[in-house]
Amino acid sequence: MGALHPAQAALQEVVRARRVGAWELTEPLGRGLQGTTWRAILKQQDQSFTRVAVDGGKLHRVVIKLMLPPAPDQVPIPAARFDEWLDREAKTFLVEARVLSQLDNPYIPGVIEFAKQRTKAGWDVPWFATELISGRSLAEHVGTVGPMDQNQVLDLAHDLLAALAAIHHVGLVHLDLKPDNVMLEPGKARLIDFGLVSKANQVGRMGGTPGFFSPEQLDEIIEERDFHPAADVFKLGLTLAIAAGTRLHDIWGTDPYGDDDTVRRAMQAGPRLLALKPPVRELVMSMLAFDGTRRPTATAALAHVRDLLPAGSSKASSARRLDTASQAGPPPAARSVRVASALPSGTPASRISGHANVGAKVVVVDRLGLDWTGTVVGSDSRRPGNVLVRHDSTRGNDDVRSYPLAQVVRGTPIS
Repeated sequence: MGALHPAQAALQEVVRARRVGAWELTEPLGRGLQGTTWRAILKQQDQSFTRVAVDGGKLHRVVIKLMLPPAPDQVPIPAARFDEWLDREAKTFLVEARVLSQLDNPYIPGVIEFAKQRTKAGWDVPWFATELISGRSLAEHVGTVGPMDQNQVLDLAHDLLAALAAIHHVGLVHLDLKPDNVMLEPGKARLIDFGLVSKANQVGRMGGTPGFFSPEQLDEIIEERDFHPAADVFKLGLTLAIAAGTRLHDIWGTDPYGDDDTVRRAMQAGPRLLALKPPVRELVMSMLAFDGTRRPTATAALAHVRDLLPAGSSKASSARRLDTASQAGPPPAARSVRVASALPSGTPASRISGHANVGAKVVVVDRLGLDWTGTVVGSDSRRPGNVLVRHDSTRGNDDVRSYPLAQVVRGTPIS
C-alpha cells in the first residue's frame, strides 16, 4: 500500500487530535461520501460538566462535519489534475456551508461556524459546525411507533418542503433526502445531513443512497438533470410514502436496490401507493413522476400541502386559518369535556379552571404523534385552555411551546 495523500493524512491527524477550531470532537456520528460527522463540545471556555452544573450554565454542543477527501484512485480524474480538483471541492464545501449559514429556516439546522483546520500533513481540512438536533429520526419513529396518520404526514411534508424550498431558492440541492436524514422534534421535522449538498446542476458530484435515487440518476449518464431540485422532490416523495407505512420494496413492486434498468422500468410504470389515503397519495404520486419536469417544485407542493392541512393548524394556508377563526368555537360544555379528559382520573371539576401548575413535570404529545417530556412554565394567555411547556433538550435551549390540555398525557398541568 502506497503512502497516503496529504489530504487523507490531514484528516487522520484531525481525528486523532479530536479538535477543530475551538471545538472538541467527542463522538463520531456517521460517515458519508463527502463528509464525516462528529458530536462536538466547545472547549474555548471551561465547558466541563462540573462547571456547567455548578454555574448553572449551558453546555455548548454542535455537530461538526469534516470534509472527507477521496483517494486519487477513487475518482475518475487524471492523477496530474487530482490536487486541482480537490482544491475546488474544498472551496465548494465551504461555499455551500457559507450559503447554508445565511439561511434562517426553522426546518434546517443552523450553520454556526465554518473554516479550515490547518495540519502538519500539509492540507487544510474544511469543516463546519451545525446546531445539534435533539429528537429521533423519522426512520427510528416509523420502525418503533409505526406509520404516521394522514395529518401527521401532511405536517411532515410541510416542514420538509419548507426546508427544500429554502435551499433550492439559494441554488442548492440536498441530494440525500431519506428517513434517516429527517429528525423529529417537538412540533416540527428538520432536514439534516447536508454532506451531499451541491450547487444545482453541478455535474460530477453524484451521490446519495441506493433505493432513493430518482429515475434520471439511474441511467448511465451523469448530467445536469441528475442534480436538479426535482431529484430532491422525488426523494421526498419516497420518504413520505415510507412515513405513511409503505415499505420501500413495495413502492415499485421490485427490489429498489436491484439492477438499475429494472428499477427504472418499474418507476416508469408508476408507484404502488394504494395503502395511502387519497390526499397524501395524490401528493406523493406527483412527486414520484418519472419525468422530473412533471414533478411540482418544492414551493408549489408546499402551497398545496398548506391547503390540505387541517384549518386549525398554524401551518395551514392563511385562507384556511381565517376560515377557522370566523367559525364559532365549540359550546362550553363540549370544551369542558375535552379539558377534563386530559386531567388525572378523579380530578374535581373545580380544578379544571385552575392556574398552571408551574414546575410540574409533564409528558405531551405533539402534532407528529411524538411524546416529549417537559416542565410547565405557565398558562398561554393567547390560547385559553393551553399551557406553556419547556421541553427537556440536550441542546440546553429554552424551547417553550403551547399545548392544549388534551395533549398532556402524563403529569398535572394545572392545579
